[in-house]
Amino acid sequence: MARRTSQFAQFALVLVMLVIVANILMRIWWKPLPGSYELVEIMGAVILSMGAAYCAIARGHVTVSLLLDKLSRKKQSAVDIFTSFISFIFISAIGWGLLKYAKMTYVRGLETSPLSIPLYPVYFLVAAGLIMLAITALLQLIKSITFLINKGNH
Repeated sequence: MARRTSQFAQFALVLVMLVIVANILMRIWWKPLPGSYELVEIMGAVILSMGAAYCAIARGHVTVSLLLDKLSRKKQSAVDIFTSFISFIFISAIGWGLLKYAKMTYVRGLETSPLSIPLYPVYFLVAAGLIMLAITALLQLIKSITFLINKGNH
């Protein structure tokens, strides 16, 4: 699932590039692309939220391993448990809050100014991406706990 949403983020990145190029080319005739700023802003949120879970699964994020590499594998697992737990709690809270906010924007009918794009689908997409990232953190937490328990018994 995370791979599919990552592909969705990649498609949004291509769209962002096309909007920016179109905006540049249209400025030649002194008529910039209307709403280009808001389109790039919306798709930027989609890119970040839809690609985050896959990045976490692929371990593509930046980690501070200078000190961790010197620890034993069991201690590294304990640090992973702590960071995965904290990540899960915070990302879940943000995702849940964003779901509530998305519902509120739907009820109020909030939309962007120049193009009148409804905002609630964007917020629901970002919330879904964060919830997937939280699930990824939870799975990493379970994996680290399992590793620590199995290594502790041997």
